[in-house]
Amino acid sequence: MFLYLSKILPVFLYPLGLSIVLVAAAGLLLHPRRIWLVRVLCLSTFALLFIFGSPITSRALLDSLERQYPGYDTAQAPRAQAIVVLGGVVRGPSGPRRNIEMTESSDRLIEAIRLWRARKAPLVLMSGGNIDFLIGPGQTPESQLMRQFVLEFGLPADSVLSETASRNTYENAEFSKRILEKRGIRRILLVTSAFHMPRSVAIFRRAGFEVLPATTDFISDGSQPDPIFDWLPNAESLGHSTLALKEIVGLAVYRLRGWA
Repeated sequence: MFLYLSKILPVFLYPLGLSIVLVAAAGLLLHPRRIWLVRVLCLSTFALLFIFGSPITSRALLDSLERQYPGYDTAQAPRAQAIVVLGGVVRGPSGPRRNIEMTESSDRLIEAIRLWRARKAPLVLMSGGNIDFLIGPGQTPESQLMRQFVLEFGLPADSVLSETASRNTYENAEFSKRILEKRGIRRILLVTSAFHMPRSVAIFRRAGFEVLPATTDFISDGSQPDPIFDWLPNAESLGHSTLALKEIVGLAVYRLRGWA
């Protein structure tokens, strides 16, 4: 139930979903005697979309997450017992798609390959299962697709494991621990996107791992674009703001549950 609600409820709490709720409420309350309330709701919707759709806001939110664990030179990365890669990076064959394809977060896989080739750890664990109510039952677990992908790029089969049951970051840590502790592994290079790293590090450390963050997939580059366009809302910035808010709220919820 927690997993289901964690996917449904936030839709109505983040900028776009909340804007829809506010507009719907304004429509239901439309009446001459309540026109002031309708105006407040409409103005609130405008402010919400304008603020969180502006590049300056999305960049500030992303920077607050991505600067916590900055990038690094792969060659200078510390050695570990294993490399753990979190999912959300590939799509399996479906419909017109006949091959495994990479998503926007696929830098995670590329960085894992780099780390292994640099001999930073002898073992790679792909972590991530499927959420049936989002993609349908019977699909190949994502971590198996991730494993298949890196094998195509030269990693040996005996160096790559897959954890197929997890459906969120908390389960990534718990189910990875069940696999790795049997091998006496505690020191890991954790590979995930920069915006996702703060929550991931907190959860994996709580699970008992010695975590070495291997941060990749940076979205914000810290640049300062034209001061006018920096304030003009766009769909991409609204998406980035939502992404950052999900992580900030997610970390707060995980801490309340004792998971991070």
